[in-house]
Amino acid sequence: MKSSKLTIAIAFAVFTLLASAFAQTGAIQATIPFDFVVGKQTMAAGDYKVAMNGAVLNLTRLDGPGFAFVPTYGYGHDKDLTPRLVFHRYGNRAFLSQAWIGHSGRELFATPRELEYARTTKQDQATVLASRLP
Repeated sequence: MKSSKLTIAIAFAVFTLLASAFAQTGAIQATIPFDFVVGKQTMAAGDYKVAMNGAVLNLTRLDGPGFAFVPTYGYGHDKDLTPRLVFHRYGNRAFLSQAWIGHSGRELFATPRELEYARTTKQDQATVLASRLP
């Protein structure tokens, strides 16, 4: 069991590094004014750098500890794109749903935890505008 977890972790790290080398599409910075969930992690409100490396979203907190790497899938393209992050909100819980960086939007996979909230709580949407990083 430990061996398979280690193998998966190493494979994910290699995939992330290869994706970084071949497909980085820019980065944005956003101030997120509420706690939120990305993947299986709860992240605190704060300033974040968000970058796409291939199909992997890299989220790094700039004003404290915290980072996440999560898989995404294509969502759309827009040549006059406003960089932004889109969150699904269920009461006081927020889940990162989309990241619009460069000229494309990426969708995050809904986790079982989010799907449970979606079944029992009304969904709202919050958008946080971001700025491009050089």
